[in-house]
Amino acid sequence: MKDLVPKVLRHSLTKCGELFANRALSGRREISELRFTFLDRRIMREASNPSADFGPQYFEVIRNPTEAGLSETERLRTHHEAARLAVLHRMGLAESTGGGSWLVRRDSEQVLRAMQRTADRQKTLSVHGVLMSDDRLPMTTLAVRDLTSVDGRILLHGEEEASGRSYLMLEGTDGQAYHIYRTPEMEELRSQGGLQTNSFVRLRKFSTVCGPVVEIQDLGDSEAVLRNKAHLLETAREMIRRGVYPKDDGWNGWLGRYQKALVDAAFALEQRQVKERERRRSRDLGR
Repeated sequence: MKDLVPKVLRHSLTKCGELFANRALSGRREISELRFTFLDRRIMREASNPSADFGPQYFEVIRNPTEAGLSETERLRTHHEAARLAVLHRMGLAESTGGGSWLVRRDSEQVLRAMQRTADRQKTLSVHGVLMSDDRLPMTTLAVRDLTSVDGRILLHGEEEASGRSYLMLEGTDGQAYHIYRTPEMEELRSQGGLQTNSFVRLRKFSTVCGPVVEIQDLGDSEAVLRNKAHLLETAREMIRRGVYPKDDGWNGWLGRYQKALVDAAFALEQRQVKERERRRSRDLGR
């Protein structure tokens, strides 16, 4: 019996060690997931804390892995949650206020679940959407209040089960996939048969006396846009005017072809300018 006790104890410690290691591995895996995770569930618990209330849109979360008095397990869990908050920040769902403090959007769970459904649709070739150009594209939420200007290809339309809010996923020409809640202007255009999947759209927000308005340009089939030289030249010209030279970021699929087409259009504009300067020089010399 005496010999059995150490063996049972060692077996128990081994099992505890394995459980701790598995939890640590699971936490690390969840940090960068584009879905609602167990880490997010723990973070969202703070939403019901009255002292963490920051209005109808945000709640405060404090996660400081260097805090004194934490056990090894608590420190590891806090580290994973702090790393997850940094990822949520890149998705547009959280803002750092310093000192391990974060303001998290209250609708984060709905957005993350919508992203998960989008990823699932991509994997299963859903008939309601089109494939993303490249699996490496980062996904982020673009709130209308933060919208200034974005161009891209509509991947799919959806509706969140919990809130019933309609949204679209847009593959931006800047190399990001955007989750955007549909505005009244978008709903009206959609009811008229616009904003179809695989359509190329341009969204612009500007101010009016009645408040901000989202202007929507639906240019139709995104494949046809690749052959629209007038659009490509004008877009390249506008980018250069803003001091942004078109570049090819090496994406696959439609996005890669679009960026390459813009680079070619910018090069064509340069060639035109060179020829125009040469003509002017020739005319000046002939005088």
